[in-house]
Amino acid sequence: MASVAYFFETHVAAPRDAAFAWWTNFTPEEHEGDRHLQGTRMNLVRSGDQWTWTDEYVALGLRTRWSFRARTEAPKREEFHAVTALGELRGTIRFETRERRTLVVEEGVFRARGLGRLLLPFLKRRLVRLLETEFCEHWAEFERESSSRRSTI
Repeated sequence: MASVAYFFETHVAAPRDAAFAWWTNFTPEEHEGDRHLQGTRMNLVRSGDQWTWTDEYVALGLRTRWSFRARTEAPKREEFHAVTALGELRGTIRFETRERRTLVVEEGVFRARGLGRLLLPFLKRRLVRLLETEFCEHWAEFERESSSRRSTI
């Protein structure tokens, strides 16, 4: 099966608990507004440490619908699995304390299936760049929100 692995990391100026809580505060509005990957989140359901939802985006010129499952282990990690017609994405996001900052690491593998197997050789770099941009946008948003909270205190 055709696949592509990825690995991203960033450091944020916040305690691990705060970074984890912000990241796992899943909302229907998460992909609205001025984002590189705009979309609609539907059917958001939480049961204990398990979450499910559906995201619909236009990405890489294709309209895609992703069914997500996530399991959280506060405040250390999130495991996720997402399925679309083109394949499936599995990964983890880890939160590690580094002095007064938090190291956030996301790593995963996208395994193509069906038409995705034909498209992956052409879209592999763009897919990884899209995932990285999304990761960086989220954490830049966290830094902006954290900075504005600190400046109002």
